[in-house]
Amino acid sequence: MKINKRNLGLAIAKSCMTTLEIQKAGKLSSATIARAKNDPEYVPELLTIGKLARVLGVSVEYLTEGEQQ
Repeated sequence: MKINKRNLGLAIAKSCMTTLEIQKAGKLSSATIARAKNDPEYVPELLTIGKLARVLGVSVEYLTEGEQQ
């Protein structure tokens, strides 16, 4: 399951959080966040998507909605 890059970008913008804040809150590496934001071939684990959704205050469905296959 891929992350919808547009929705992720919108969620980050709405949260007003920096990458470092997201990294600390979600206990994610900076490389994971960078790949989620930028790498079109990146397929994260469901746990990673869940962590991002929780930290950003959105649903997993929102982050994967309209995903590009």
